[in-house]
Amino acid sequence: MGSPKAARSKAGQGGIWRRRISAPFVVVLVAAVLVLVAFTGQFVQGPDASSRFTPVHVEDSIPRRAPTDQGLETSDSSRQEGEGSDQKAEPDESPDEAIREQQQPPEDTTEYSGKESSPQVQEDEEGIVKEAGSTPYTKCTPPSSMTVCDLSNPRFDICELCGDARTIGQSSTVMYVPHTQTSDGEEWSIRAQSRKNLPWIKKVTVKSLNTSQPAPRCTSKHAMPAIVFALGGLTANVWHDFSDVLVPLFLTAREFDGDVQFLITNNQPWFTKKYSTILSNLTRHTIIDFDSDDQVRCYPHVIVGLRSHGDLGIYPNLSPQNYTMMDFRLFVRAAYGLPAPEVGIPYRADRDDPDKKPRVMLIDRGKTRRLVNAAYVVQGLEWFGFEVVKVDQNKTDSTSLDDFVHLVDSCDAIMGAHGAGLTNMVFLRSGGVVVHVVPHGVEFMADAFYGTPARDMGLRHVNYSISPEESTLLEKYGWNHTVIKDPEAVRSSGGLEKVGEVYMSEQDIVLNMTRFGPSLLKAIDFIM
Repeated sequence: MGSPKAARSKAGQGGIWRRRISAPFVVVLVAAVLVLVAFTGQFVQGPDASSRFTPVHVEDSIPRRAPTDQGLETSDSSRQEGEGSDQKAEPDESPDEAIREQQQPPEDTTEYSGKESSPQVQEDEEGIVKEAGSTPYTKCTPPSSMTVCDLSNPRFDICELCGDARTIGQSSTVMYVPHTQTSDGEEWSIRAQSRKNLPWIKKVTVKSLNTSQPAPRCTSKHAMPAIVFALGGLTANVWHDFSDVLVPLFLTAREFDGDVQFLITNNQPWFTKKYSTILSNLTRHTIIDFDSDDQVRCYPHVIVGLRSHGDLGIYPNLSPQNYTMMDFRLFVRAAYGLPAPEVGIPYRADRDDPDKKPRVMLIDRGKTRRLVNAAYVVQGLEWFGFEVVKVDQNKTDSTSLDDFVHLVDSCDAIMGAHGAGLTNMVFLRSGGVVVHVVPHGVEFMADAFYGTPARDMGLRHVNYSISPEESTLLEKYGWNHTVIKDPEAVRSSGGLEKVGEVYMSEQDIVLNMTRFGPSLLKAIDFIM
């Protein structure tokens, strides 16, 4: 066998004769390139011209810019600049780039704007604004049948338009131009959210055109897909914000990895501001206020409505991507730059500190299902060895979440009476504990609303059902009243409306810390 030195010597000799032969060809090639450049005048452009746009492929990440205080895009000419991927924009950094690169939450702005830099645009022969150099969209194909809407699910309606879809915001209409032009001109009107039985959710009309119906002329063409959905409904309650909009939006949009545009009807500016960090990680494009949009936007793929599996739930067997509630929680935590999944809950992460105490966030509701003896409860928690962070319901409903989510992340457990504030468990670390105080008469709904979601997100759930003696309803109605003796009979005769009226709205809690003690010990065991 030869030595490494001999091998290098032979390689060098071979290189000499190859260089002798190839040199003349190199000279000829260089001369040809110089002649071509001199003839065409294609010299390197200046910094302004060369750095403004970067050619991209539709499948790749598109250059973006950071959010401004403009809020949602509307339709006048001054707001057209920087739009999605069909108008020119400043090539700055976007909020999701800042999150991924710095692992820090973006600064809170007065309103959310997902504006970004976009690929170079041009006008076609008809003056329609479109992307330059975009490749054909291949993430969906036109269906063999002309039916584009599915109204069969009891929770939500969904329409998916593959091929030539055109949105007309001011008339709340999405038109589908079939590639075969053999449609009978079907039309659907759906509530574009995840609770189709709420009559006040705004409807969007979806039309499948036939050969005799002219298609509206595109005023802008887009290479990315779009999702049209409605706000309103029961939002402004944090549980419904997540259950009705954010989880269904994750289910519907996550597969596009940010390369999707949102068109929102019945827009609520507070919502897009409060959840700007989550939204900017689901889309890197401008969010369009659909109701005020005067454009006819043409997309290769449009989804109208939001998919939903259940209350604050994701069922992997119903998701083509096998998404789970664990995926959703980790996505939200990553969006806010919270510690990685492998980082343990705070108490476990700092076991070497002998003075370290498990930390619990106590959520005290402001109006109903209040902890009447909250000060006594805090003392009891401290006696059991907890460090207590007490917050009121108003803080959990704040329009600014960035600081609050980090406060939740610093806790090992979250505790409160059955209510929306417990939804903030989504910001806990894996293995965190939810201590769920269940008022009298609502035991039947407790596990579905918070227990199952907590377990599905990789959290531990401790359920404590209060006794009638711990409810203020006892003083009001007495032991012999059906409200106290038989909550199931009240529910059977009056339905959920009666449950809401009596057990959810009239009831406060006087927690018996002695009776509650075993539940706290169970929570401590989970933390330890």
